[in-house]
Amino acid sequence: MTAISLTLLLALAGRPAHHAPATEQVQPSTASPRALSDDEVAQRVDEYLGAIDTPITADEWRALGPRAVDRLAATDTEALSSRRAKALGALSVLGGARARQVVLDTARSEQAPFAVRASAIRGLGQFLGPQALAKELKPVLQGSGEVPLRATAAEVLAGHAGAAGCSAVRTQLAREPSETRAQFARALHQCGEAAP
Repeated sequence: MTAISLTLLLALAGRPAHHAPATEQVQPSTASPRALSDDEVAQRVDEYLGAIDTPITADEWRALGPRAVDRLAATDTEALSSRRAKALGALSVLGGARARQVVLDTARSEQAPFAVRASAIRGLGQFLGPQALAKELKPVLQGSGEVPLRATAAEVLAGHAGAAGCSAVRTQLAREPSETRAQFARALHQCGEAAP
């Protein structure tokens, strides 16, 4: 009996300690927004904005509550475009007057980098009704010098502004040179039409 116990003990001593597999992801906290302190909300916002390979879900942003809006709205304009774009996407999820204004101002900013402005344009679909959205995005659709930005505006109009949005997309597509029309394929698909 002692020999069996000793053999078992030696066998177990040779095993490495159990560690979670490297692919296992850390689960987000399920703490409610009220359970988190202001510092914890700010820290979580910074962690989420800094996440590289882990997408942050809308539910994770919502779990931070409205206190996250101030931290997100204060994202430095000198920060990486990817960080700013994430902040705008999160503001679009959280909603509220301040979030709406930050997203609207950024969507209107011709100085904002493409990824940042495109994220804001997508966010407008969450804040504005069809008429207001068309009023904001038609100038981008018709006047932006960046084809990808025009295509982003077209997608948002097609997805959120109904028949009027699709009409604006078709009108713009007729103005586009043949070499840029393929970039509007997603917008056309949302309007129930085949790509050019």
